[in-house]
Amino acid sequence: MDQAWKESEQVRLEKVLAIAMASGNKEMQASIERELEALKREEPSPLIAEYLNENGEIRADL
Repeated sequence: MDQAWKESEQVRLEKVLAIAMASGNKEMQASIERELEALKREEPSPLIAEYLNENGEIRADL
């Protein structure tokens, strides 16, 4: 994982997390926190994994 991309993605997610927290949107807050944790572990995005298959296509079962 490219370090510069990882750092910019972390900053972007932290901004979105701050907005979610300020607005009291607990669902969005939990989702962004999962994204940040996955990013720190250098794992794929859990949010994207919910909707895309291993080929990057929208899952057929949605």
